[in-house]
Amino acid sequence: MILKLCLFIFVMWSFGFSSNQLANETSPYLLQHKDNPVNWYAWGDEAFKQAKKQNKLIFLSIGYSTCHWCHVMAKESFQDKEVAKLLNDNYISIKVDKEQYPHIDKYFQKVFQIINQRSGGWPLSVFLTSDKKAFYSEAYIPKYEGYGSDGMITLINKIKKIPKIQLKTSALNIEKIINDNSNLNNKIQKIDDKLALKIVGALKNIYDYENFGFSKTTKFPQANTIKLLLKIYEITKNQDALDMSTKALDAMANGGIYDQIEGGFYRYTIDKKWRIPHFEKMLYTNAELIDVYTLAYKLTKNKLYKKIVNETIYEIDNRFKQNNVYMSASNADSKNEHGNNEEGTYFVFSFDDVLQYLEDNNIQESIAIKNLNYLGITSQGNFDTDLSIPYIANHTAPKELKSIKVLLKKYRKKKEYPFIDNKINTAWNAMYLNAKINASYLNVKYLNSSIKSLDELLNLMYVDGILYHQTIKGVKPKQKALLEDYSFLAQAVFNAYQKTLDKKYFTIFTKLVNNSIKIFYKNNIWYESQDKFKTKAFIDSSSYASALSVHIINIINYSSIKAKSKIYKIAKDTMDSFSYDINTYGSRYPNASLASLMQKYEPVFIKSTKSNLKKIDIHTIKYPFIYMYEDKTELYLACKINTCFSFNKDFLKIKIDIEKLF
Repeated sequence: MILKLCLFIFVMWSFGFSSNQLANETSPYLLQHKDNPVNWYAWGDEAFKQAKKQNKLIFLSIGYSTCHWCHVMAKESFQDKEVAKLLNDNYISIKVDKEQYPHIDKYFQKVFQIINQRSGGWPLSVFLTSDKKAFYSEAYIPKYEGYGSDGMITLINKIKKIPKIQLKTSALNIEKIINDNSNLNNKIQKIDDKLALKIVGALKNIYDYENFGFSKTTKFPQANTIKLLLKIYEITKNQDALDMSTKALDAMANGGIYDQIEGGFYRYTIDKKWRIPHFEKMLYTNAELIDVYTLAYKLTKNKLYKKIVNETIYEIDNRFKQNNVYMSASNADSKNEHGNNEEGTYFVFSFDDVLQYLEDNNIQESIAIKNLNYLGITSQGNFDTDLSIPYIANHTAPKELKSIKVLLKKYRKKKEYPFIDNKINTAWNAMYLNAKINASYLNVKYLNSSIKSLDELLNLMYVDGILYHQTIKGVKPKQKALLEDYSFLAQAVFNAYQKTLDKKYFTIFTKLVNNSIKIFYKNNIWYESQDKFKTKAFIDSSSYASALSVHIINIINYSSIKAKSKIYKIAKDTMDSFSYDINTYGSRYPNASLASLMQKYEPVFIKSTKSNLKKIDIHTIKYPFIYMYEDKTELYLACKINTCFSFNKDFLKIKIDIEKLF
């Protein structure tokens, strides 16, 4: 029996089916690597203990389950026995899911930036001493030389020859630079009264007036920057702010970054014309874009924006919804006709094949070609030889387009949809539900479904007063929440209260704000996590909104509505600590700049009985930050943090008094 078991293990190892330290993890990304010949550890005490015990360096690989280049590196190196042997002999190798530990990823992205003098990405590859100090970093590393890298084989062998004391010295120098850069700027300033105009001017200088958006190469949506510009337009009526916003939104809505067939946005495009996407669909990307298109519709009543919101919500609810909460992301890769994973397989079209399919479904050739050309699907192709990514190539939509799209959806169903990461992430769910609640301005049906999902999220992730960061279906959550979970969930429940006036949501909002201060605010500094790896929270956004900046807005709202001057001071002190950066580089910090505008144009709360509040529509009030709060008075009160400045039975008179402030 023992002999048979040993033989089985040997055979399994020979065929590459070895199981490493990741087999019992719940992260879909880590589980993708559980059978690698690399002896991976998860981030934790055991890995660091082994590094010291075995006197080995640490190889840290950070990525996520739907990352295309992470899959490429895994296939080239982590599934390769030669690379695995080098890593196993010389390193303790650690895998990190950046969605599980975003604060760890953020720290080592800064390491990459210091070493390489440019921003990083994923996969992120970091070489550390046994005491977690980084001395070298690259992003994607091929097995052999290429893409500006020596390659894994050469690199590992080079590092082997460097004395460890020299590596430690380099690591200490890098750590010092990070610590110096992490110290808050003490140049406290009054926020410039012309901050909004300065931001518009700065963004005009980098705006792509030919293709639209805020880069002239690779294009990311930058929803938070657009949202800031729309709020600036709402406040100042600055036409440049509106034009930059709407032209970028139009370009995205008509481009390849938007799935023209099924709806929803991909993460970014690799070209400047918004046409060639990286095909991941992230929950957070779509959450932020739903929110900004909703605001744009509110300000402009452009029907295109309403269409984009409706289609995107339908697609995300259809693909990502699971037991009333939402999974995290879908992959860029999917299987081709040969059974191999390729980027974009599900989403692109072969002109000849799809033309034949339409003809087989009784569509005349001329009509089919006209509609395919409108969608940018041509015999020449626009992606990888003769394949085409749909985008809006003409101005006037053919009258048959709706029925053609139905057929193209059916055509896609012949292919396998990409892998979906089934992680339930509290912050991302909250972002999406907050956006969907806002979208109820367009369609009231979104409110009931989003409230149902919010209740399920709270039931799943907010247990006995403890908030958790993430889990997967059927697994009890264990990882305690990060600042981003408190921030985005507080925003969502506050918004839920605004739309329903259900006191339970304001009670949860109160608890989240107060508990977040106790947990993450120490000695006038905000931290991103509760774990041992302490990283300071900053106002810079990365893939999505800065959690700290959003939470400042939460704190302003809470302290204003409850007249809590001590808590308001926390928001003010936090903003003061970043005031130099906001004044100098406000366009780089859209959420913090929005919080600054909120401090200038203080939020106004209309207080009255629930029955009175349900009679009014605060969207008709021309004021940028207006909210409701249930009170016992039969009058309508309009209040700021320190005073109620208007009270009347007639809401129209309250409305006039509020608009006089603006």
